[in-house]
Amino acid sequence: MKKPITLTIGTTEFNFNMTANDHSDYIDIIGRGGSLTSASNNFVIRTIDKEQKEEFKKLLAESPGAEVQIAGTLKGEFAPILDIAVKK
Repeated sequence: MKKPITLTIGTTEFNFNMTANDHSDYIDIIGRGGSLTSASNNFVIRTIDKEQKEEFKKLLAESPGAEVQIAGTLKGEFAPILDIAVKK
C-alpha cells in the first residue's frame, strides 16, 4: 500500500509515494551505520513522483543537505511518533 504525501518546498508542491518497505529500508540503512545523507538521498529519490523526479533532482543539487530535511519530514508524516506508556 502506498501512502501519498505532498510537501510544499519553497513554492513548489512535490508528491511522494511512500510504502512501508521504503520506510523500513531507510531506517535499516541508518541503523546499520550507513551514511545519513546517502540513505536520505536514496529514500527521497525512490519515493518522489516519477513526473517530478528531474525537477526534484535540480532542487537537491541547488540545496545541499535538503535531502536529510525532506527525508525527516517524510518519515515523520509516514510514521508519526506515538504516545506510548508502560503501565506499572
